[in-house]
Amino acid sequence: MKKILFISHDAGRTGAPRSLLLLLKWLKANSDLEFCVLFKDGGELQNEFKSMGIIGNFNPSNKQINNFRTKILQKLYFAQIRRKQYLRNLQKKIVSENFDLVYANTMANGEVLEFLSNFLHCPVICHIRELEQMISYHVGKKIFAKTKKHTDKYIAVSHAVKDNLTKNHHIPTNKIDVIYNCISDEYSSIKNLDKSRSQVLENLGIPSHAKIICASGTTDWRKGPDLFIQLAKTVIQKYCQELIHFIWVGGATKGWQFAQLLHDVKKTNLSGKIHFLGTRSNPLDYYAACDIFTLVSREDPFPRVCLEAASLGKPIVCFDNAGGEKEFVEDDCGFVVPYLDIQTMADRVINLLENQHLREQMGSRAIQKVREKHNETLIGRQIIQVIEQFISASS
Repeated sequence: MKKILFISHDAGRTGAPRSLLLLLKWLKANSDLEFCVLFKDGGELQNEFKSMGIIGNFNPSNKQINNFRTKILQKLYFAQIRRKQYLRNLQKKIVSENFDLVYANTMANGEVLEFLSNFLHCPVICHIRELEQMISYHVGKKIFAKTKKHTDKYIAVSHAVKDNLTKNHHIPTNKIDVIYNCISDEYSSIKNLDKSRSQVLENLGIPSHAKIICASGTTDWRKGPDLFIQLAKTVIQKYCQELIHFIWVGGATKGWQFAQLLHDVKKTNLSGKIHFLGTRSNPLDYYAACDIFTLVSREDPFPRVCLEAASLGKPIVCFDNAGGEKEFVEDDCGFVVPYLDIQTMADRVINLLENQHLREQMGSRAIQKVREKHNETLIGRQIIQVIEQFISASS
């Protein structure tokens, strides 16, 4: 029986950790593979990973290493000694497990892979969920260089990601397999869309007859929350027949970047019409409440949130040349508009608002496509196939 060490860059409520958690749950129920999880950093989902087998944190919290002895060392400014001792203990735990394969869940785990390479001599698969802006500026080229140095096989979440790896990082195409993201086979935990919508609108103080446009993600430049404000302004100016509200789920709700967004909301007279809600434990309820889901990201590899919205029958409008989402939307689940063309995106949103039949037709096709092409059983089997073939080839 083969044993795998999965590495997650953190345990936050973002797409990559949630996708890994879904995969591990599926593997536990549907395969004979054994595995443990090593986190680079922690996060609020870490408790949900416990039943998967957590072997440790590469960057531990102070509580994990602050026993009496290390507190004394810290006071004496021996933080490096404390860190080295912690890593020695972590190394012993990892070595004792006799892993056959390392599976890095994102490209952000270069430092962890370099640490493991000192004592763990087994093949490495890296699941790449990032495009160039994230690689170059958010995670950093130095970390990605370490990831490349120690990776033997890549899984890309879209053809856009694969193309970026080959064109900008000169990784051979035969080392990269494209496997799309998925969501649970229970493709939606929302059984009553009308009830979820009513509750969301009531909680937000939005009239029940309002049209709702939704988006989701962190509130940074890459995800385009500023573009969402521009879209809201343009749609409201062009479409005056009905009341419209715009909802953004996820991201920070404080700090200077968020203050800039609020500044724009105020200056465009959108206060009370656009709602930045921050991270929610029940994001599906908000997707269920909307009429249309928009992806205004400047760069997004293949966002899981669009699959979730699609599973609820929501048509999607996104930008071309911004990542992998157009590979899902195509011409039957919504609209793909020219990059950063807010005017055209607004027109497509209005088209969908004015044409209920088209909205429902595209929403139905979105549900069908999620079920057929992005269910966890299909994707889980594809990942197992790569794992088993690669372990066999490396034996």
